[in-house]
Amino acid sequence: MKREAPNLFAALLLGLFGNIVLSSQIGYFARTGILLLPVSVAILTVAAWGFSFGWRMLGQSPIMRWSLLALLAMSSALEILRLWRLFETAYPDGMNMLGICLMIVVPVIYLRRVSSIAQTANVVLAVLILACGLLVVSIAPQLHVSNLQCAPFDRTEVRTTLWAQLILYPELLLPALWPGSARFGKHTFLRLVGWSLMFSAAVHLLLELFFGTDAIRQENPLHTAAQSGALSIFNRLEWMQLILWTMVVTIKLAVYLYAGVRLMGGHACKSENNAVGLDRFPFYFALMLFLCALWRSADIGTLTAIRNILMGLYAGMVILGGGIRWLLSPDTRPES
Repeated sequence: MKREAPNLFAALLLGLFGNIVLSSQIGYFARTGILLLPVSVAILTVAAWGFSFGWRMLGQSPIMRWSLLALLAMSSALEILRLWRLFETAYPDGMNMLGICLMIVVPVIYLRRVSSIAQTANVVLAVLILACGLLVVSIAPQLHVSNLQCAPFDRTEVRTTLWAQLILYPELLLPALWPGSARFGKHTFLRLVGWSLMFSAAVHLLLELFFGTDAIRQENPLHTAAQSGALSIFNRLEWMQLILWTMVVTIKLAVYLYAGVRLMGGHACKSENNAVGLDRFPFYFALMLFLCALWRSADIGTLTAIRNILMGLYAGMVILGGGIRWLLSPDTRPES
């Protein structure tokens, strides 16, 4: 049974954690983020659940399917470019964009089956959590409570924090493509949102204890903190850090690709563990290389913000359209 319906929860959670670990800058001060955490969890959970309901109403629409497919393709290219920029900043003499692109995309061939994605994600997620634990131990002597910010709240800070926390990442929408709890377990949206935002708040708290007021202005703050650690394990095992970054992004791309194949094929796949056909990979590689070359000189932060806005607008359209269809067609039942 487990082989027929591998659990993808760890893969989605890893993708959400990766958005935080690979971020070039932190988005808010820790105190504001912790205080607004329950509000953000509630809003994002309701939004993700609303999208799932709307998708069951409108998911068979070709326009909706191809729109989400385009957003996933854009997200995949942005993940590659973000990792390339991170490598370029942290290791100026490292690989070029083509090398990074191939290093990330080629392993997706191995992860073309859902069971492979699930198993690999469980391992990488455990390694990521272990690495974060080592990071805390390594920089513990340099953490100071006096670095925490205690300035009065203002509307700008609250607005900035909510803008950073209320991002509807693709990982929060993808469970709608697999109805039921067998794929992810119960309370999927609440668990995904809750764990990801708590991890985000913990990382922001850690970096603020380390950098103080400079935390929000640091570029690649987690990498900088790791290199300053007392244990120096991240300096001596730098290649492991590179592999971890790469595997996080590779798993994200594998999940996006599998979701994209489902979007193109509708409900044609009888087995949830079907592999993505090898005949699709030449086009996939070409598309990723083309998008990366097209956006190579663009501002990744701006493109990511545009993607986030488009994702939010798309989710809003699905929620609104699904609600309207449900209201105007009382006999319509959500499609599973």
